[in-house]
Amino acid sequence: MNLKLFCECNFFSEKFDQSQNFKLNQKELIMKKYSGEKASFEKRDVEYRCIWKKQKKWDNSLPTLIIPIRNNLKLLSITVENLKNNGIIQKSNIIIVDDRSEEEVEKIVLDNDLSYLRVDNDKGFNFSMLNNVAAKICHTLGIKEIILWNSDLWCASEEYFDILLKKHRTSQSKISGSKLIYPPAKMSLNEDIDTDNIKSAFPSMIGEEWRETVQFGGPFWILTPQSPIRISPIHYKRFGSPTDPRVNCDRGVSFITGALHIWDLEYFIKIGGLNPSLSRNFQDVDICLRACILGESPMYFGKDIFFYHDESANFHSNKEAKNNHQMNSDHILFSKLWNEKIPGVVF
Repeated sequence: MNLKLFCECNFFSEKFDQSQNFKLNQKELIMKKYSGEKASFEKRDVEYRCIWKKQKKWDNSLPTLIIPIRNNLKLLSITVENLKNNGIIQKSNIIIVDDRSEEEVEKIVLDNDLSYLRVDNDKGFNFSMLNNVAAKICHTLGIKEIILWNSDLWCASEEYFDILLKKHRTSQSKISGSKLIYPPAKMSLNEDIDTDNIKSAFPSMIGEEWRETVQFGGPFWILTPQSPIRISPIHYKRFGSPTDPRVNCDRGVSFITGALHIWDLEYFIKIGGLNPSLSRNFQDVDICLRACILGESPMYFGKDIFFYHDESANFHSNKEAKNNHQMNSDHILFSKLWNEKIPGVVF
């Protein structure tokens, strides 16, 4: 099986009726069996059932933020308020992508005159497809720029948002991101960060010493012979100082974290969008590496600007385990796609 055939969206080139209700079908892979170095994948044709309600003040000349969320109304309210307070709602269209919520996400969205996109499917969480469906709508409407924006990402300053957009446009970058730092305790929703799941992933997150340190300072790669992924992508200088010149800079990089991605939408569509077969992990790295192979350099703009990322604020929400079969499938598939050669990375 040619795995790469299932690593781009197959519906970007299709016309569809952008009415209030529509359906899109996507061919995806999920790991069937794994033993040692051998893995087999099964093909799935997943139907995404969508409800779309466009905000009244939609402006095609503005960039569009795409913010997926499931339930967690408190987080959604805080994030929307942050966008309001920093003037971003006036400077962009905003699509809240409701991922199978049982809670009243739609009410908060419509009360704030934002765009509402509900996406249901029978497979489960797929971060790639939530963003790809919204990107498809934006492309059909004539939008030029999209910004993938995590539900737990907050603007630290209205000025920083303006600076980042200006740098992205001036550099004629196709993909851009910025420095992310952990918010101060008074802002965070992580009231009980010291849990077994969090500690196993981020053992440094004990006490409050990590507050206001770097969450993403650009990309880095490490050898991980104990993992199926031989060379693993990590966040550079995590828990370090935001003023460290190695992160307080602007530079071309191999990937940008998916928590904050600015995209030239035409280019995003051209290279197939986020990998639909990577539902939970590595889709941000994968799409950037595909761009690198095609000669584009993702840009990291971290010089004297930053955004807050309350990483794992929704770690335990949604009653859906993060470490599940799909996560394991993502790890194995990423290794199959990229173990042989990482563009620009030499060990």
